[in-house]
Amino acid sequence: MKTVTETSAWASTEFRALWRASTMSVAGSEVGELAVPVLALVVLHASPTELSWVRVAQFAPFLLLTLPLGVLVDRRPRRRLMVQADLLRGVLLLTVAGLALTAVLSVPVLVALVAVVGACTVLYTMADFSFLPQVLTPTQLPDGNARITATHSALGIGGQGVGGALVQVITAPWALVVNGLAYLGSALFLRQVRTVEEQPAPATEPGWAAAWAGVRALCRHRRVRALAAEATIWNLGNELLMLSVIILVVRTYDLGPLVLGLVLTAGGVGAFAGSALSARLTCAVGYGPGLVAAMLVGNSAPLAVVALTSGSTWRVLLLAAAFLVSGVGIGVANSQAVTVRQLAVPEALRGRVNAAYRFLSWGALAVGALGAGLLVDTAGAYRGAVVGAVVMACATIPVALSPVRRMRSTVDPELSGG
Repeated sequence: MKTVTETSAWASTEFRALWRASTMSVAGSEVGELAVPVLALVVLHASPTELSWVRVAQFAPFLLLTLPLGVLVDRRPRRRLMVQADLLRGVLLLTVAGLALTAVLSVPVLVALVAVVGACTVLYTMADFSFLPQVLTPTQLPDGNARITATHSALGIGGQGVGGALVQVITAPWALVVNGLAYLGSALFLRQVRTVEEQPAPATEPGWAAAWAGVRALCRHRRVRALAAEATIWNLGNELLMLSVIILVVRTYDLGPLVLGLVLTAGGVGAFAGSALSARLTCAVGYGPGLVAAMLVGNSAPLAVVALTSGSTWRVLLLAAAFLVSGVGIGVANSQAVTVRQLAVPEALRGRVNAAYRFLSWGALAVGALGAGLLVDTAGAYRGAVVGAVVMACATIPVALSPVRRMRSTVDPELSGG
């Protein structure tokens, strides 16, 4: 039987420092998640199409830069890249806030600055994914991912609600100041992580060839390929849903950013509960069955949005309940799926395979944001929300039909073989 020290990520001093940095970063981004679209809608009076371009700018770097940045992550020290990304994100968001407060910000300028922030987010997230397995042992990694997922979910509980309150009380520009300062604080915490990283192998092939090596590895691995397909479909539907819900709650029903924040907070409450239940569910039914069941619940619950035909209290409460149930499933599934992805491929390819994964899944966010703007303009926000929920419900299918459903644990001997 393994000891607590062997399986607990919290026993690692380096993990605790990394966790503090991650907590600071996510706390700020939860505020910014609401502040940016509300800034566009309320301060800049953006149309649905213009709002979709702001969202596209946030996610286009995931489509355009993920593969080349994945090569960079496999060839450079990850912690240093994370620090640099945090510093630049902090400075840029403070710049956006300053321009908004002095009334010189425009939608095109916001789009440009948000795109650069998105590029930094791509770099940070991929470096973080590859850095964590160097901080923890393989037996500590599941606990580390569960703790980080639970923390992010807990921040989602308060962050979205506090973000909505901040935007309503101090306005969106000042909320972005909070976001920018949080990124700078994250960079300071990251400098406390003293893990000595393994030296990356010398580059033996051109950047484009190295990037496509990650794509090929992902396509060959049946489990990671299925998880990538699920994430891609889910992100596409979720972006359609979220942009439509933002417009419905804030503009169509005029309920304000505080109500929007509280609805999204319900998803954070569920995700926190799901993360806490993840290990228990795995022990009870096995890794694969638990993962598929969690995805089925999390991906299907948003179908309740079909009832949101008005801004009445009970309909908004029903939407919040759907986000709560969805969050539970997502909280379980995310903490399990990320561990599978980290252990399924060799360390030397981890950054590039993750880049290929993100290229597909995050690229869908950019496509979804653009499609959402067109759909809302032509069919209305309500129909856009329904279409998004239906697409999300279909996302479970690739994983349910894959070998993932038969996995009993992350020590599955077939995991590294596909």
